[in-house]
Amino acid sequence: MPMPELNFSTGKKIAFTATMFLYINLVLIIFWILKPLKKTLFIQQYDGENPFKLGSLEMLGSSAELLAKGANMFIAFLLVIFLTLITRIAKRQTLTFGCMGLIIAMTIFFSLKINNPSEFVIWSFYWFGDLYISLMLAAFFSFLHDTVNLKNAKSLYGFIILGAVSGGAIGSTYFRSWIDDMTHQQWLHLIIGIGLIICVLSAIAGWLAKSIPNNEPNQETHEVSKQKINAAIEGASMVFNSRYLLAIAGIVGFYEITSEVLDFQFTAMTEKFVEESKLGSHFGSVYAIGNVAALAVQLGFSIFAAKFPSYRIHWILLALPLAIAVGSLFFIIAPVLIAGSFLKIVDSTFAYSINQTGRETLYNPLSQQQKYVARSFVEVFVQRTGKVIALLIAFLIPMLFNRHNEEGQLETSLIGLQLLGAFTCIIVALWFYCVKIVGTKFELLEKGHGLSEH
Repeated sequence: MPMPELNFSTGKKIAFTATMFLYINLVLIIFWILKPLKKTLFIQQYDGENPFKLGSLEMLGSSAELLAKGANMFIAFLLVIFLTLITRIAKRQTLTFGCMGLIIAMTIFFSLKINNPSEFVIWSFYWFGDLYISLMLAAFFSFLHDTVNLKNAKSLYGFIILGAVSGGAIGSTYFRSWIDDMTHQQWLHLIIGIGLIICVLSAIAGWLAKSIPNNEPNQETHEVSKQKINAAIEGASMVFNSRYLLAIAGIVGFYEITSEVLDFQFTAMTEKFVEESKLGSHFGSVYAIGNVAALAVQLGFSIFAAKFPSYRIHWILLALPLAIAVGSLFFIIAPVLIAGSFLKIVDSTFAYSINQTGRETLYNPLSQQQKYVARSFVEVFVQRTGKVIALLIAFLIPMLFNRHNEEGQLETSLIGLQLLGAFTCIIVALWFYCVKIVGTKFELLEKGHGLSEH
């Protein structure tokens, strides 16, 4: 069972929270170094004069990136199976060791190739960035949910997620400041060093968790049935048999759809209006602004949550979709670079702060099996499915509207990007409905009612 309140002393609570804060902080620092690095390499590979060619189709880097993201669906399927199987034998810090060990091995490989990358290396490195964050977030939050009970979650998760947000601010700001002074290989060497520190922090957090009596998971209730071979089907069965889990899946899926559309709009606008030599700088600047804003939002929320832990969770879950709706309307009216950049800033500000806090808190009242298996299905498979849906929509727009200019270079159509903004507003309306469902059910779970709907 999760950590009981009587055994969770103030000293251990502070030490555990601080350790997990640093753990997720470093995980996100790595992510926000990888993200602009892989994106810049990819967009620079294909421009109006040298587009990506797929048969008779020609596309800019922003559209080719959609293909790269779409291929992640296969990776997502493998991840669901891998995470479900590995959690049968590895929990808490052991799970982190396994995931980070794989990441470090892959980083060493890319560090040998990245300074003069081939087209194959650029695509592989792009996929590596997504693989990294999926593995490490799954390892971190499985550890966290397996250790902290619901009573402590609402007061502690805000501060722990603050570590993620501050990591984003530090990572993106550091990248923006040093992008012209460090080679790609040096960035990857830095990532390897940070990864080793994460393993040390995970070991400390695991020791703190074990030092608290009676906090180990109940193996009889936690163990996943050995007769269920297909991990993806196992997780899907749990989700589709619970209205609460299905609504969480809706929130995750609808967010991924809107987020991918926003990212494509931002990338396409940057590609259209920013010089190639300044792409990395612009990406880094926008990411830094969004993450610093997220840090301010999360800090304010953490203080609020500590003083008023009985807050209604659906209010924080509504902040992101409302902000996205406002940003999309702004972009529809004025499709300029600042509006496209604002879409990404809005996403970063709320998605990586209070929305992440609220979403993770929703898993806390669930059984151990649901936390591991159902969460893996939702946060990996549903997440990637949402991405693919968005990618298909975004991919069709350039095909229908993009044209060659007088010089024969392929250009992005602003009308197509505006239509994507209207699509986003429709998805946000469905997102609101899912928030309403989970908000009502979560309040019942807080009061001690079980997850009985099937």
